[in-house]
Order: sequence, then C-alpha cells, then structure tokens
Amino acid sequence: MARPILPFKDINLHSSPSHYAFTSPSTPNAPTLVVDRPNGDLRLNDGILLGSKRVSSIAGILGIIKLKLDKYIIIITKAQPMGRLQGHMVYKVVATEFLPLRERPLHDKDEDTYLALLKDLIRTGPMYFSYSLDLTNSFKRQSQSDPSTPLWKRADDRFFWNRFIQSDLIDFSVGTSDTTGTRYSPQPGVDPYILPVIFGMLRITPARVKNTSFTFALITRRSRHRGGTRYFSRGIDENGNVSNYNETEQIVILNDTTGGLTGFAGGQGLPSGKSEQPGRDLQVFSFVQTRGSVPVFWSEVNNLKYTPKLQVRSVETSIEAAQKHFAQQIQYYGENYLVNLVNQKGREERVKKAYEQLVRALVSSPGETSEQDQPRTEEKVHIVESERRKDLLDRIHYIYF
Repeated sequence: MARPILPFKDINLHSSPSHYAFTSPSTPNAPTLVVDRPNGDLRLNDGILLGSKRVSSIAGILGIIKLKLDKYIIIITKAQPMGRLQGHMVYKVVATEFLPLRERPLHDKDEDTYLALLKDLIRTGPMYFSYSLDLTNSFKRQSQSDPSTPLWKRADDRFFWNRFIQSDLIDFSVGTSDTTGTRYSPQPGVDPYILPVIFGMLRITPARVKNTSFTFALITRRSRHRGGTRYFSRGIDENGNVSNYNETEQIVILNDTTGGLTGFAGGQGLPSGKSEQPGRDLQVFSFVQTRGSVPVFWSEVNNLKYTPKLQVRSVETSIEAAQKHFAQQIQYYGENYLVNLVNQKGREERVKKAYEQLVRALVSSPGETSEQDQPRTEEKVHIVESERRKDLLDRIHYIYF
C-alpha cells in the first residue's frame, strides 16, 4: 500500500531579499519550495538556498493572496493542540504572519485597509487543521477516500476554507498555463506544503458512561461558498449554494487508546481500525446535520433598521437552483430530513411559506429535468420525473416544528 502523502508537520522558513524558501527538516530529501520576490514565481529547488537573513520554524502555509499592490504569503506561526481523533492530532490556528513579497512596504490607504480587514478575519476566525486527518470530510466520506491521494486532493471543496488562497500552490502542483499560454508540467513535490484548513468549531472531549470510556467530538465545518455574513447574504444562488451553510458532525469513538494530547501520529499513516486492547475493535459512530439559509431567492435590504426589509422572489424562479441544491445534498448524504425553523408568523412568514411551496413544487412537478449532473446512482436526485418521482423523492422528508 502506498504511503500517504501528508502535509509537512515541521517547516523552516528561510527569508532573504530575493526569495522566501520553505524546507522540512524532518524530510531532508524533500525539495525546497521557493517563492521569488517580488514577482511571486514558484519553483522547487533541490537543497537549501543560501543567503537567508533569518530562519524560523512555522506550523504551515495558510496561503498566498494578492491585494491591490502587493502579494502576501500567510504563514501559521502558532498552533494549539486540541486533541486526537483516531490517533491524529488536531490543531487550532492561533497566530499568523503576513510576508510581503516586496522588500520595502508600500503605504497605501486602500492596501492598508484591505490588509487590516484580512488580518482581523483570520485573527478572529476559528480555523482548525490536522497534518494527517482530513477534517474537511465527515468520517463516512473519509472511509470512502483513497488514503494514498495527497491530503489536499481528498479535501471536500465546500469546506476547504483556504482553498482560494492555496490556488497558487495548487495550480503549481497540477500544472497550469500562464498568461502567455505556456504549459507547465505538474509539480507533485509541492503537495506536502499544501495544508487544508476548516473554519468553524471543533471540540474533542474524553468521556465515560458507567464503565465505558469513549471520545466525544463535535465538528462544525463552514462552507466557503457564500459564507455570509447574516443580513448581507441570504437565500440561494444560481449554482445551488445557500448562504451560511454548515455541516455539523457529532462523533463517538469507542476503544480509542490514542486520544491524549502528547506525541504525534501524523507520520504513522492511517490507523488500522484495531484497538490496542486485545479483542476490542475501534468503533466510530457519526451523526451529521447540515444547516443553511432557506433555499429560495430572498434577501434583506439593509436600511439601518434593526429588522431589515425582506424581499422574497417568486418560488418558480428558485426551482432550478433548489434542484441543484437538493441534488448535491442527496449525493453527499442520501436521506434528507428538512426541518423548517423559520418563524410561522411575523416578518419571516413569507420566507416560511416560500420554503413550503418550493418543497411541494419539487415533489409534485412532473417532467422537470436538469442536465447538470447525470446520476450514477439513485442517490443523485437531479431529475423530477412523474414515473420515478415517488422513489427518488422518498429521500427528501419535510418536517416543520
């Protein structure tokens, strides 16, 4: 079995006026990732580059972003261990640093504003990662993925929070064409420098019921598509993405003897599924819920009032987008139970009624077809057809309370 390609758990940063270089001291044969200054060109180099002014140890590369005047490498300078899941340590991002590609800082009002806003978002946003466990995927999806694939390629695109700012490294890895049309060959040597991060909430707690010890974990993954904030982002878009979408997974792990904070399991590969206690197999129980804005086209007009004015478009305009949304839901989760928590009365009543009308339309409309994703299995409900409608939509259950 091929050894998993995992992110480096230890990276040294070498800074100089001409470049930033990243190396892994625990993997001396790994290539050095070089980011040239000030143009930001990426390359891999065999061996350490000389001439560095300073060398520092970092927890990982969060990403690279271009603002108005300069490009910045965002590095994770401090990470806090949160606990273990199946022997894999999970960390919270505690501190970051922005490395400008220009040697001399530029003083521009807009640049300073954008940089301050971005730093504030990263400073206050709860972000988590693991060097050896795919936090973007539920335990069920993890069990269905190929462990020999690089960790970032296994990541769920919805919850790979730093996917956009990892674009430079990802494009460099897979090989892309530049503005001149020149095609670059893939560079898989950069894969261990790509670290997927989730945005949300994570807690890992050892617990005991009578004589049974277990690990209880709660993970909320926030989608990077239409992430909010509330009032400014509501409803659904043409691609079926709803605002403020989250996946919450409750996890119970039995017979897991590797739940402490000490040590590191990142370089050991994936657990075998066996407990260290003879005769007791590792058992994982997972329950998943998702939530998001009501999947119709609606918005709130910000008019400086405590309760902004609601605008709800006709249900007919939302059907195609909602079909894409529920097709994806069933593709990922199978059976879906829809719980409507919108207020029955007051200003939200229009949203509630639109949601109910939408679900009735999806269940009852004959012969409506979307060609976006042809189904491989019955779990992909992208078609609402009269002769198959009952079987397909048995996977959507509407509940109101």
